[in-house]
This record gives sequence, C-alpha cells and structure tokens, in this order.
Amino acid sequence: MFKGRSVIEIMVLAFTFVVAFAICGLGVLIVVVEANNPEADTGVIANTLSTLVSGILGALLGLLAGKASNGTSLSDRPEDRKDKDDRGEPL
Repeated sequence: MFKGRSVIEIMVLAFTFVVAFAICGLGVLIVVVEANNPEADTGVIANTLSTLVSGILGALLGLLAGKASNGTSLSDRPEDRKDKDDRGEPL
C-alpha cells in the first residue's frame, strides 16, 4: 500500500484517515446526544466539529500548496528525480 509513495502522500493519507474518523465520531456523537436528550446543548460539540473541519482543510491545503510551490509537481516521486538537479534539469 505504501510502497512507491512519497512521504507527503503518506502523511496526507494518514492525516486524512485520522481526521475522517474524528469527524465521523463527532457527528455520530451529536446525533446520539440529540436523539437521547433533545434539550441537551450540543453547541460546543458542533463548534468543535466545525473548527476541526476548517483547521484540517487549512492544514491539508497548506501542505499541498507548500509541495506545489517547490517547483515540483505533486505527482513527482523522489525516485523520478535521481538524474536531475534541484530545478529539475538533467545533470
């Protein structure tokens, strides 16, 4: 699964799985609490959920933008650049 992937790709995949699990868990928690006790205040949990989503999206987009601003393509892998210098030109 991880063979042939760059470190950035593995980080993004792992980060995405952790965040998806947290978002789904908080969403289910809100539904369960509201179903059991409709008068309960779930505003704090909902605020945490929205903050988590926006923070994670910002982190993922920043990671991708940082990778793209290096002058390399997001699909480049380290093994593809063995015969090239830092600018991507042949040695």
